[in-house]
Amino acid sequence: MKVVIAGASTSGLFAAYLLAKAGVEVEVYERAAMLDPAVRTLIVTDKINEVLGFVPHEIILNEVKHIDLFSKSRSSKMELGRPDLIIAREKLILMLARMSQEAGVKISLKRRFLSFASGQNGVAVRYKDLETGEDKREKVDYLIGADGVYSAVAKAASYNGHLQTALLQARIKLPKEVSRDTYQVWFDRERTKYFYWLIPESDDIAAVGLIADDARQAGASLKSFLAERGWQPLEYQSSKVPMHKYEYSARVKEVSPRVFLVGDSTAQVKVTTVGGVVTGFRGVRAVVEAILQGKSVGEESRSLKRELDLHLLVRKILDGFSDADYDLLIDFIEGQLKHVLSTVTRDDLAMMYLRLVASQPRLVMLGAKGLLRGIG
Repeated sequence: MKVVIAGASTSGLFAAYLLAKAGVEVEVYERAAMLDPAVRTLIVTDKINEVLGFVPHEIILNEVKHIDLFSKSRSSKMELGRPDLIIAREKLILMLARMSQEAGVKISLKRRFLSFASGQNGVAVRYKDLETGEDKREKVDYLIGADGVYSAVAKAASYNGHLQTALLQARIKLPKEVSRDTYQVWFDRERTKYFYWLIPESDDIAAVGLIADDARQAGASLKSFLAERGWQPLEYQSSKVPMHKYEYSARVKEVSPRVFLVGDSTAQVKVTTVGGVVTGFRGVRAVVEAILQGKSVGEESRSLKRELDLHLLVRKILDGFSDADYDLLIDFIEGQLKHVLSTVTRDDLAMMYLRLVASQPRLVMLGAKGLLRGIG
C-alpha cells in the first residue's frame, strides 16, 4: 500500500510518521524547495504528549503554570494543575520531518499537487515537478490533503473553503513585572472579539498577539496595544487560521472514499482560541486508523468533530459578549469556576463545559444572552 500526503505540515508529517511506522509506503509532496518553516511561538496544553505518544522535549521552550486574566474592570489569577507548554512551531515541523524520514518516509520537495481522480481501487494523483516544469501522474492507494489553509486537495474535491481569521503576534523583551511561568490574557471588545495574549518563551523573550477578522485590523490593534504598554516589537509572526464549520469532516466522502483531509486543510481548529496543533493531531490519528483498517473514519473522528462543534458554539456565545459580560465571567472565575478551569484543559471542552455549568448555573443565562447577541 502507498499513501501520498500533500503538504509537509505538522499534521502531514505526523500522518506520514504514523503510517510509515505501521509499514506503509509514504511519500510527502512539498512545493517548497527546502523545509524551512516559518518561525512561530505556540502555546498548547499537555494533551499534545498524549496525542503524539511521547513528550516532545526538544521543541518545548517553556512551561507556564499560571494564567492572569484581565477584562475592562476585573482580573483573576489561576494556577494550572497541568502546565501549558510553549513550543516552537518550526522545531515541531523539523522534528516530525526527521522522525518521518527515519521511519522510511520519502519527502519530495518542489512538488506541487494539482488534482486527483479517484476509483474503487486507488487514486491517480497529478502533480507538477517544479524543478523540471513537467506535469506528472502517480497511482496510489490513498491521498491525504495536509496542505494548509488554502488546500489544493480540498479545492480539487470541490470543497468551498473556510472562513479565516488573522493571527498576529510580536516577540518582545519579557516585561520585568511578568514571570516566565505565567501567561496573560486580556479581553477587550473594542479592539477584538477574541483576546490579546502574552506568552513567555524564556527569561528574556515573550510573544504578544491577538486574533482579528483581518490582517489590517490585527496590525492596527496590536501596534496600539504594544504602544500603550511601551513594549517594542523585535519581530512579527503572522498566519491565517481557518475556522471550523459544522459541515466539514475528515473524509472527502462525496468525491472519493480514498481521499482524506487533516489539520488546517479541513479546519480542525478550536475556534475559541484558534489553536489547531492538538486537534490536528487527533484528526491525523483518526485518518491513519481508517486507512490502516480500510474503513470510514470512526469514533475518534466523530468525537473530535463533537469537540470542535462545541468550541464553535462557545465561540458564537463569546462573539455576543460585552465588556460587562467579561467582567461578570471573571467574577464567576474568582468564585466557583477557578478550580474547574485549573484542572480541565481547553482540549477537553465537553468535560469542562459540564463541570462549569454545574459549578455556576448562572453561566447558562450569561451564555444564552451572548448567543442571542452573537447570532443576531
